[in-house]
Amino acid sequence: MSLSPSITDVLVSIGASDSIVGVTPFCRPWLNKDIRELNIVGDYLRIRIDVLKKLRPDYVLLQSHVHDKLYSELRSKGFNVVLIPLPESMLDALSNIVFIGSLLDRNYESRSLVAKLIDQLHPLIKDSYLKPLSNRVKVYIEYLWPNWTYTTSGALTFINDEVWVAGGLNIFYDVINKFFTPMDEDVISRRPKLILVSVEYTMKVGINEYLKKRSVIKELFRQGCRVELIKESRDVNLAHWGPTALLPTVKVIRKFIDVVKANYSL
Repeated sequence: MSLSPSITDVLVSIGASDSIVGVTPFCRPWLNKDIRELNIVGDYLRIRIDVLKKLRPDYVLLQSHVHDKLYSELRSKGFNVVLIPLPESMLDALSNIVFIGSLLDRNYESRSLVAKLIDQLHPLIKDSYLKPLSNRVKVYIEYLWPNWTYTTSGALTFINDEVWVAGGLNIFYDVINKFFTPMDEDVISRRPKLILVSVEYTMKVGINEYLKKRSVIKELFRQGCRVELIKESRDVNLAHWGPTALLPTVKVIRKFIDVVKANYSL
């Protein structure tokens, strides 16, 4: 059972979709079409204990940082719960794939997938380290949540790595933190040239509505900062570390960075 879209993505990618007995609504884009009617057992904050007892899964796979309290609750009720670490880097994300594969006796499949991803990412990683800090587009990543709260990413996140590999520089790359809510004045003072906003796939929001409600971003937009809303999807995703979106997301970030570089003198 998986309560994380990224974990669900790993399970499907290593050929373990037949082992999944329950998911969250947010996992659906990562499921194969023939298994999208799986039991919905919970979400990021809640879980249906009655359904869980009925399904009796061998493992309940949770995501640290968002499921910490749920982990303790389910363990106290006797369920076999595994808390998968929230990756602090792209390497951590790859390590998670191997770990999840080991749980489900998919060692070969998980390691083969990681080897393929490393092979695909290697040219981009090698190229990115040739770019000095002074020649990088400053990028602000914002996660917009359905209740219109927002967070960003510090140094200890996979998305910080993805921005770097894409040739950019997360404006909070020097903040030793995971995900946090920044002060508006800190966002402005770090002078991003590109703002990428992660929008959950269930949300319907356009750029005008977003700028109207996020006055600090609107001000940066007026100053010439490029703002892009990126809706979460199976292929491109700023919020999830699963293998399906890893390489495509880096490429999309790089595309926007190249557009900004073509319009600004760094």
